[in-house]
Amino acid sequence: MKDPETATVFAGLDGRTDTELPEWYAEQHATPDPVSFSQAIRELPQAIETAVAYRNPYSDEWVETERFNALVEPSRLQAEANGDAETESLFHIPTDSYSIINPVDVYGPLEEVLREETIDGTPLGDVMFGEIRRYRGGGEVHMDIMFDGLEVRLPGRSDPITMGVTSGYDFFGEHAVYVEGFAQDGYCSNTMRSLTDKEVIKHVGDVRNFRT
Repeated sequence: MKDPETATVFAGLDGRTDTELPEWYAEQHATPDPVSFSQAIRELPQAIETAVAYRNPYSDEWVETERFNALVEPSRLQAEANGDAETESLFHIPTDSYSIINPVDVYGPLEEVLREETIDGTPLGDVMFGEIRRYRGGGEVHMDIMFDGLEVRLPGRSDPITMGVTSGYDFFGEHAVYVEGFAQDGYCSNTMRSLTDKEVIKHVGDVRNFRT
């Protein structure tokens, strides 16, 4: 995959957790002050629907259609209206069967799970860390979420392999929301993806429960 336009390193679930990056990860990512996962998720671009029209070349009139809806970023729409937009607000024009799934729709339920599930008696939200990468103006996002202490050790190796998940989505109709097992070797920074079957939720119809 190409290099991201921006990358955000996070540590800890929210402002109530006092989480530091593992030393090996901090050395690989020069981020002196990582943000919390909750903050990073809420800073990601959102998408809303707005009406679409097409121009009739014979009458030079614009005709609205209910068969399609434009996916746009609301804050950028406002910036465009004020004449100071730096990034185009339009993500995609899908059919009316497309269901918008915004970041908080997916990762808000995950926050609840991470507060409840524990490792050695410590909530997973207290030991989580990782990176969120943005592409195409933030309309495509991929992230690695790991848990300090959730690890395996290979024979003859002193450095552990840290376990977690990788997840992502986009607003362009190309990447459905997905999650799959992931691990990273702290010694050589190699990543190991597709460790589990990929769970996929498409942007179509009623979106099922992300908490499950």
